[in-house]
Amino acid sequence: MSIKVTAPLVNGDLWDPLNDKSSGEDVVELICGDDLRPPPTSVVITVTTESGKRVEVWIPNSGSGKASVRIDGKMV
Repeated sequence: MSIKVTAPLVNGDLWDPLNDKSSGEDVVELICGDDLRPPPTSVVITVTTESGKRVEVWIPNSGSGKASVRIDGKMV
């Protein structure tokens, strides 16, 4: 699994804190830090679209785990 996290900035630059081969562990550490105890098993990002769909992205705190996406509770 590789995950890319970026943030377009208001000045036109792009914040790219991780490399192209980042793992779930890297993303969880970016979001939660490395001193949260007990450590999280995953990070879940939930978005509700304008049409009311609920989209969840599950990122495991693992270098070998698999990320998953659910839309309205159904795995895609």
